[in-house]
Amino acid sequence: KKETIPTYPNISRPLKCLDVFAGCGGLSEGLHQSGVAVTKWAIEKVDTAASAFKLNNPDCTVFTDDCNNFLKEVMSGEKTDKLGRKYPLKGEVELLVGGPPCQGFSGMNRFNSREYSKFKNSLIVSYLSFCDYYRPRFFILENVRNFVSFKRSMVLKLTLRCLLKMGYQVTVGILQAGHYGVPQTRRRAIIMAAAPGEVLPQYPEPRHVFSPKAGGLSIIVDDKKILSGCLFTDSAPLRTITVYDSMSDLPEIENGDHKEEMAYGTEAITHFQKLMRDKTEGALLRDHICKDMSYLVAARMAHVPKTKNADWRDIPNIVVKLGDGTYSKKLIYTHPDQKNGKSSTGAYRGVCSCASGRKCDPMDRQFNTLIPWCLPHTGNRHNHWAGLYGRLQWGEFFSTTVTNPEPMGKQGRVLHPVQNRVVSVRECARSQGFPDKFKFYGHILDKHRQVGNAVPPPMGKAVGLEIRRS
Repeated sequence: KKETIPTYPNISRPLKCLDVFAGCGGLSEGLHQSGVAVTKWAIEKVDTAASAFKLNNPDCTVFTDDCNNFLKEVMSGEKTDKLGRKYPLKGEVELLVGGPPCQGFSGMNRFNSREYSKFKNSLIVSYLSFCDYYRPRFFILENVRNFVSFKRSMVLKLTLRCLLKMGYQVTVGILQAGHYGVPQTRRRAIIMAAAPGEVLPQYPEPRHVFSPKAGGLSIIVDDKKILSGCLFTDSAPLRTITVYDSMSDLPEIENGDHKEEMAYGTEAITHFQKLMRDKTEGALLRDHICKDMSYLVAARMAHVPKTKNADWRDIPNIVVKLGDGTYSKKLIYTHPDQKNGKSSTGAYRGVCSCASGRKCDPMDRQFNTLIPWCLPHTGNRHNHWAGLYGRLQWGEFFSTTVTNPEPMGKQGRVLHPVQNRVVSVRECARSQGFPDKFKFYGHILDKHRQVGNAVPPPMGKAVGLEIRRS
């Protein structure tokens, strides 16, 4: 049977979109790429993220405001904000999108009256209030994967009930960003709703195969399994996008380099890189900058081997000269390890008295060692901290892109595959599928936060194409 390339109907004009909790604009960027919408208004409380949104969407009215203040003003009849910018009117917003933070609840699973009160005052309900006020034709709520199981799925059920009470058709599913062409595992809960008379969109079929080890896409609610309705999740027409595909063309830089713009220096190597590159003549590469780590951390990164699965456990226990002219210290194993015993040569394996079953002794702590003392100290309780100071692998994909790449962070490997540094802002942006022309704003940590908090544009594009198809 001959395969056909999917086609999407021509639309008379893009839907007018309001993006709440907009961040730097990853979801809006994807929707714009799909052709389904143009974001006319955006609300973002963090000023650096709001500035980034405005940089990339100069024709959009960006409100740097708390969404509750915005809604209060609109519902009290205000037509403009204090700067004279017009609020959207009822009937103007055709597509409402946003990812309300799921904060303020305790980590426990109970859902009592106190927790219900917190839900009523949460940003999720604020976002649903936007839907109730503006009554858009289509609605998207994006959140972390655990949103669907939070409080024994009570938050999910209340959210769906609110939308159904408003008369909307509703569907919920888990999407894996890696299925839509990014070199990263990132599962997200997506609720889509359509007004009466509209066709409820389907979830987009995977375009790229992706490792099932990255986690399932089903939801269990009250012992019932809910699937997104995609026909294929184990197969797709295209292969996985890898770290090599995404960033092997970027110029070599060093720890702490902060040159805001530079020439690409080489041609794009892969199809993904060609898609990402700014095609404007004479375009420069922006934000290929990386965090400046201390001399000791820099020495540790330099001693992580450039081999598969290398991490802190492969750092040699030696004395080295640091960048400031001082020397590191050798880690001394001072105590028998009750759990693992002695090494094959009879040497101790513990670095604190707690290794032999006694209380921790603050005097056992060692500083300025190439092997970080804290890692063997607590390794028995934490799977030996596998992956810390770990290098990305060219042939694999990123863990979920973080808001602050730290070699000692628990979120995954953040060292470059062959360079002795953490990943740059632009490399993280590539891992999210942001085109190189996309601008970020502020200090390097602001930029990392904007990238890490964003919806990958290719996933937003895939969802947008389904709304367009509906």
